[in-house]
Formats: sequence, structure tokens, C-alpha cells
Amino acid sequence: MILSADHHFQIGHSHYTGGKICQDYALSSAGSSAACAIVSDGCSTGGYTDVGARIVSFLTLEAIRAHAKSCPGSTQGAMEAISARQAATFSELRPSLDILGVKSRDMYATCAYAYVANDGGVVHVRGDGVVAMKYLDGSLRMTRFDWDDNTPFYPWYEYDGVDLESFVRRHGGDLDAPRYGSESILRPSAPEGAQAESVMVRYALRDGISGITIPISAEELLRLRFIAVLTDGITQIAGMGWQDAVVEFLAFKTTAGEFVKRRVNWGIKDSKRFGVGPVDDIALAAIHIDHEGGREEAP
Repeated sequence: MILSADHHFQIGHSHYTGGKICQDYALSSAGSSAACAIVSDGCSTGGYTDVGARIVSFLTLEAIRAHAKSCPGSTQGAMEAISARQAATFSELRPSLDILGVKSRDMYATCAYAYVANDGGVVHVRGDGVVAMKYLDGSLRMTRFDWDDNTPFYPWYEYDGVDLESFVRRHGGDLDAPRYGSESILRPSAPEGAQAESVMVRYALRDGISGITIPISAEELLRLRFIAVLTDGITQIAGMGWQDAVVEFLAFKTTAGEFVKRRVNWGIKDSKRFGVGPVDDIALAAIHIDHEGGREEAP
């Protein structure tokens, strides 16, 4: 099994015309026994959340690398280990951020990542966005995560108690109330006339705060060609439904080199046939799974 990964992010029309900076970010890494894809979306009404999105992404990458080194080729306990490492690093980092003048509101950014190893994979979403898995038969499962009132959870809230309390209050104060949801669509590639399957799920506030985990078994991994995570900018492309946009942006023509960068740039160009293209910033990171062999470098 050969694993490769790539990522890209682009400013959206509303930020570009408004003189704002791109607040989305993406990272990826791949080696002989593991690969990861990470996206982060900074809060548009926060502070310098372009900085926060980058910090969140790099800290997540280092947490994944630490797990990959301690448990090479295995996803057993990966989500728990990565989350613990993220939490420890965030806590250690906070005094340094104060020295640099980075405020809590600058750190308001979502985090979604996919991690794949020899025995399967795991996807973890904290915030909003889309997870997409493309199978060898060409079918595509895409899951969109949304918070009620467009008020997503940002992992940094855990390290700023006042904001966490405020977040819970904004969602009604009941941790068991359903305030987070997902829509999962399985779009088959064939046969002609096959109907897409759709599943809606509602989550309690406490579950949304903890993050939603999507496990990928070793058996499912053998049927997968791509696993991708995307920020919610993919759901805000003028003139395109979010499902069609995901299909378009995952229609990789080749997997050599910067395959995500090429596809995102082409997808943006093509989407402008219908309007201004992505209204919001957009980030995409993807893992490509080639079931023919392997490589030697570490992730």
C-alpha cells in the first residue's frame, strides 16, 4: 500500500473583495506506514484567526507525528492519543502566545483531520466542514457537519473557560440538547439510475464539543482510494450545490505531486462559470491510497 497526501487552501470571494486575509489553512504528510490530512477554518468574526488556523494545523500535525512514531503502522487508540497530545501542547503553548501578543480570540479555529495507517484509519472533526471518502468503484461518501445557528465549536475554547461557558450558553445551556448535525450522502458512480443514499444524524451539544470520530476499518481501507477533509467553504460556492462541489473538487485527474493543489485551482476556475466561485475561504487536504505497494520514509 502506497500512501500519498497533498493539501491546498484559497481565499474566498467575500474575503478577497473585502480586503481580508484567507482564514483557512491545510496541511498533510505521508510516509511508508501512515498519512494524514488536516484542515482548519478560522472564525471570521474572531481576531487574527488566520494565525490561529495555522497554529492549530501545525500542532495537530505534530500530535499525529508523535503518535505515528510511538505506534508505527497502527491507528489503535490514535484519536485519544492525538487529542491528549493536542491538549498538552495547547496548554504548554499558551504562555508563549501571550508573549507574542496572540490573543485567545485569534485562536478560534476549527480542526478536522484524517489519519491512515496500515490497519485502518480515523477521521476526527471538531467544528464544521465536510469529510469525503472516495472508493475504488468510484462511489463517493460525503458527510457535512453543521452547528445550529452557524455557531461552531473551536478547540481553543477548552483552554479558555469563559469562552467555553459562553459557548454552552449560546447553545441554550443544555449539554444534552441536539445542537449539532451531519448529513451523509453516498453517491454511487454506477449503475445508471442508482439513487444516492442520505442519512441525517443529530448530536448532543456535549458530543459536538468532544468532536465526532469516524473510524475506518482495515477492510474499508482496502476499498478506499481517497480520504479528504474540507472546510465549509466547499458548501458556499456560488451556483453549485455542496454535493456537486465536493464531486468536482475530488475529481483528481492524476495523483502525482501536488494533486490537490491542481484540482482545487481547476475546481475554482471551473466553478466561476456559475458565478464568483467560492464565496468563503476553502481548504482541502486529501490522502491517496494506492494498494500496490509501499514506501520507506516516516510520516
